[in-house]
Formats: sequence, structure tokens, C-alpha cells
Amino acid sequence: MNQEANDPPARGSGAPALEDTVDALMDGVCADLKRLAAIPSIAFPGFSPEPVLQARDLVVALLRDVGVADIGELNLPHTAPVITGSVPPPTPDAPTVLLYGHYDVQPPGDERLWSSPPFEPTDIEGGIRARGIADDKANLLVHIGALRAYRGRPPVGIRIVFEGQEEYGSAFEDYPPTEPGLFACDAMIIADTGSIRPGTPTLTTALRGSVVVHVEVRTLDAAVHSGEYGGAAPDALLVLLKALATLHDVHGDVAVEGLRREPWHGTTFTDDEFRELAGVPHGTPLIGSGGLGERLWSGPALTVTGLDAPSVERGASAVVP
Repeated sequence: MNQEANDPPARGSGAPALEDTVDALMDGVCADLKRLAAIPSIAFPGFSPEPVLQARDLVVALLRDVGVADIGELNLPHTAPVITGSVPPPTPDAPTVLLYGHYDVQPPGDERLWSSPPFEPTDIEGGIRARGIADDKANLLVHIGALRAYRGRPPVGIRIVFEGQEEYGSAFEDYPPTEPGLFACDAMIIADTGSIRPGTPTLTTALRGSVVVHVEVRTLDAAVHSGEYGGAAPDALLVLLKALATLHDVHGDVAVEGLRREPWHGTTFTDDEFRELAGVPHGTPLIGSGGLGERLWSGPALTVTGLDAPSVERGASAVVP
């Protein structure tokens, strides 16, 4: 049987190995990544929707070029388009894999703090710098590059879900349970995480969930003079700080009953790698005990993300109510 020109590469048939095919595709994938990263597709209020639609159009064109014929989109209220698509399985018993990613990005913030313009992709040692290039446009190109490596005919069925407003949030968050058939699959590959280090392919198989808790403490009807009432009148800020201090033990491990840590058996960062990634100066100790994998991935973390209290410049000689 002769292999057709658009058949995926096969070992033992004189065709290049998959690794060689991927290597040959990388320059083109990187060029398309720069095209996509140059589009300021910020799906936040106050930003023009036109770049978001421009990014949508480019992603659709890239999918079409790789042979995805069944391309559509979901248009939900006040939501950037969700690109959908599918590739039929090669055989009736082949599994179906859903590929997820998103083509929108976070706003760049203060552009004066950037080493190069955020939407001018710039080659740097070991990679490319641009806003959204790692979250999530390079990851989208991983999906598209994989389809190219198989010349549009992978050994599994494919469903495509590329969101356009993931960073800000949208009506899509609650949509999949209402139409489960559109997302039916045997496995999902969610390309919205990173590699543990450059050059090390990494599979993230589970994520910690998250919960936000708002706590308000009130101890007095109103502020009272600290010189006259301090020492007996309960200070709400001190109460809150004391409560927050109970969330961790002396080692910095989470001390809330019911939040458990499980053993971590995967790879992890070295302490030096983590310090560099997180910007922790040498001499400043890391919090918690045990391996970094347990602290970061299979154990709980508690972070105080904000605190409303009288500011120093507006503080008065008063017990905080």
C-alpha cells in the first residue's frame, strides 16, 4: 500500500521519524507564534474588541491550513468567540481527545516596565518575549503544531475548544454542562500550563483548586482614642492579624484542620530555580517544610491577597473598630 502525500509520518516506511518532523516544523511554528503574539488580543472591558477578533481569525486560518475542515464558534452573551472544531477519528474505536487553549491575553500593565514592547515579539536567549506568549499563545501553537506533525490526520479523533475570554472570565465558564455533547471526549489536553524548565517537556496531571474567603472583623461601634481606651478596648486589626497568624505553624506549613498534604512523586524545582522564578532574595528563607513539590502542588497554600486597614498616612491615635 502506498502512503499518500498527506498521510502522517510512519516509522519503518522510509518516512521521517516524528521527532525529525517536529524539528523541521519548529521554524514555521515560531514564526506563526510571533504573528499571533503581535496581536493585542485583550478581552477586558475598556479595550478594543477588534484585536481579539483579529486573533480569532488568525487561529481559524491556522487550523484551516492544517486541515481542520469542521471549524465553528460559540457566541455567548458578552463573550469573545469560542473557536470550535473537530477532526474525525481514523477508526470507529479510536479515542477522541479535546484540545483546549485560549487566544486572549492579560493587559500588559505599565509598558515602561517592559524590556521590549509587549506586543513586539522579541527573540531573547532561550525563547521569545511578548505579552501572552506563554499564556496562552505558545500553548495554542503546541496544539496546532501537533496537528501539523500528523499532517492533519492524528491517530485519534480531535475536538477543539479555543476560548477567547479566559483571562477576564465570561459566560463560557458555566456553558459546558448545558451542552455536554459538544465537549464529549475520552481525554482532554489543556494547554494552559508551562514546562518545569526550558527544554523539559512537562505534563501537568492535576491542579489544586482554589477558594476565596472574605473575612470582616468588627469589635467596636466606632474608633476610640487609644490613649484613653487602649489596653482594654479590643482592636479589630489586632484581632484579624492574630487570626491570620493561626493559619500557619512555626515552619510556615498550613495549619488549618482538614486541609491535607499528599506525597509528591513527580519532578520539581531546585531551591535555586524556585528562588529565581519567584524572585526570592538569597538569605530570605522559603516558608514551609518538606519538598517543594508538596508545598507547591500536592499540598495546600494559604495566601493573604489583600487587607483593608487604616493606612499609615491616614492612621489616627485610635483603637481600630
